Amino acid sequence: MRRRAEQPFTRTLELAEFVERVQGGRRGAKVHPATRVFQGLRIAVNDELAELEAGLVAAERVLKTDGRLAIVTFHSLEDRIVKAFLTLRAGRTPAGSRYLPPVEVTTQPSFQLLFNGARPPSEAETAANPRARSAKLRAAVRTAAPVWKEAA
Repeated sequence: MRRRAEQPFTRTLELAEFVERVQGGRRGAKVHPATRVFQGLRIAVNDELAELEAGLVAAERVLKTDGRLAIVTFHSLEDRIVKAFLTLRAGRTPAGSRYLPPVEVTTQPSFQLLFNGARPPSEAETAANPRARSAKLRAAVRTAAPVWKEAA
């Protein structure tokens, strides 16, 4: 806050250098300390998480029976949204709580998971493309069930 009050950032390099100084430098780290700052700014400015949710709902609406949906995520915020969407739409109920009654899914599953969990890139793929190291693939097949109604 003080840095911006004294002298606003005018270039991304200034912000990156400032974050690096505040974090104490790189010291052999593979990833620059400002990477997460820029990622957070991009996610917020582009409203990426809401766009992902809207895209998943739209995919459910437009896919025909037996259509396949494959999603590659690159960080945990995205992956959590995709995992929750596909798990719920596949008819899998969340684990119960000893304090709350079990949740019952009364809507027919609109997707069937192609495999459990997320698939990471192979070692060969990561070697060929180091940026793929954080990628996760999740996939499902559209069933004949009607589109789920969104909660208001």
